[in-house]
Amino acid sequence: MPVTLPLMGHLALILLAASVLSLGMFVSSLTDSTILAAVLTFALVLFLWVTSAIGQTIQGPIGDAIAHLSLLEHYNQLTQGVLDSGSIILFLSYIFLGVFLTAQSIEALRYQRS
Repeated sequence: MPVTLPLMGHLALILLAASVLSLGMFVSSLTDSTILAAVLTFALVLFLWVTSAIGQTIQGPIGDAIAHLSLLEHYNQLTQGVLDSGSIILFLSYIFLGVFLTAQSIEALRYQRS
């Protein structure tokens, strides 16, 4: 077994966890309830997990675009040792999107309260 395979697995796990955490932060910034935030985050991550199956049922370029958003598909590619820049960019995009939307949500709440 090549040495890079465990490193790719760890990288994939770190990117997946950071993506889920950043999206969870955004959902949490929208609600006051911790339990509601946890349930909504679970639903969002579950949806992103199964988008590859949803994309396969829809034919054409729209199905391909939906399937490309899948967390599972890109995670599996990285854990198999395939260093695809598209997978890394997708995870980094989810991380950036979650952190950016969280900051915007908190900023909007700050202006509402003042």
